[in-house]
Amino acid sequence: MNSMKKSDLVLSLPQRLILLFCIFLICYILTMVGAYVLGRLFAGDPAKALRISAVLQDLLTFIIPAVVTALLVTRRPARLLCMMRPPALTVILLVTAILFISIPLQENIIYWNYNIELPQSMAAFEQAARKMEDAAFGTMKELLANTSVLSLIVNVLIIGVMAGLSEELLFRGCFQRLLTTGGVNVHAAIWIVAFCFSALHFQFFGFVPRMLLGAYFGYLLLWTGSVWVPVTAHILNNVMFVVTAWQQARLYGPDAIDNEPSLWPVHYAALSLVGTAICIYAIYRVSKSEKTAANG
Repeated sequence: MNSMKKSDLVLSLPQRLILLFCIFLICYILTMVGAYVLGRLFAGDPAKALRISAVLQDLLTFIIPAVVTALLVTRRPARLLCMMRPPALTVILLVTAILFISIPLQENIIYWNYNIELPQSMAAFEQAARKMEDAAFGTMKELLANTSVLSLIVNVLIIGVMAGLSEELLFRGCFQRLLTTGGVNVHAAIWIVAFCFSALHFQFFGFVPRMLLGAYFGYLLLWTGSVWVPVTAHILNNVMFVVTAWQQARLYGPDAIDNEPSLWPVHYAALSLVGTAICIYAIYRVSKSEKTAANG
């Protein structure tokens, strides 16, 4: 359903990627200008400025580059972005199961990456990376500190839904699809996009788990042929983070929201790995069966 013919696309692969990068860069600059202006306008309410800036970023930096690029390179933009096929209920249930089953495994990978020790020769880089990590977390904490139900709803919509939708449209729907329809090996495309997805967050001490998460989203798109599956997985992942942080702040105060990952016992992590692998394989098999049935 999402296969593209050469006649459906214009420009060469390098030209398409340059086009995407140029549109992204222009929109990114506009986002930074907008965030600066909002920061000045709402100097007395930084949380409000951050929320509006986050929406602006989702629209300008992620959604617009993906949609505009798709419109310019093909007569079938929805097909290129894999927006045609609705997600299967079985797959969504499996994605939801993975969200919970994978927690010990994810936490241990996050813990390892967060506490990684760099050689003394990279001390300056480590210090700068830690500062960036702390700054990013400080911004997120500012958004999550309010413990009202209304604030929770707004954060779920902005940090959960909007961020999950916009990032998947750009990275998986557009970037990954430009690579795969341009002749790049599908596995190479998934990992290239996952690397860029993680790198763009500018958080070295969270790089590996975020790259693995990006690769997981990429394979969901490859197997299901629907961008709505990684969108759903991304949204669920973000919403869980928002709700957990809100509960911590509500029960123990805003200072309870911290950036320190927890280390799970090895046997829990091993069971989590096995369970996650089984569910991922089940998604692959279900998606393959559905494609076979659709083509048959």
